[in-house]
Amino acid sequence: MVQGRLREVLERGAGVGAFDTPDARLGRAEHPVCGDRVQLSVRVADGRVLGVRWQAAGCPATMALAALCAEALVDVPFDALDAALRAAIAAHGGLQRAEHHAEAMLLRALHAAVGA
Repeated sequence: MVQGRLREVLERGAGVGAFDTPDARLGRAEHPVCGDRVQLSVRVADGRVLGVRWQAAGCPATMALAALCAEALVDVPFDALDAALRAAIAAHGGLQRAEHHAEAMLLRALHAAVGA
């Protein structure tokens, strides 16, 4: 179960939904064992993320990290997405060992959306 500042991000639920704009790209990922699923709608321009919206089903860590993407990845260049997400996770108290699958899944969805 997510704790601390990540729990607060989850409770805010920033970015739920999808963009309906021409600059939006979709990225999806699923965890093959637990069945968690995430879809990211990412607005992009000039190699940068302009905004992230999400839809997810699964554990609280998956939903918390999807909401964290919506808050923390605005104006981040594609080549810095991994580092920016990991820094945001660390700044929010990190993940428990059993929650790391959510990070990997979100990164797969991000990369699928931006093509990087």
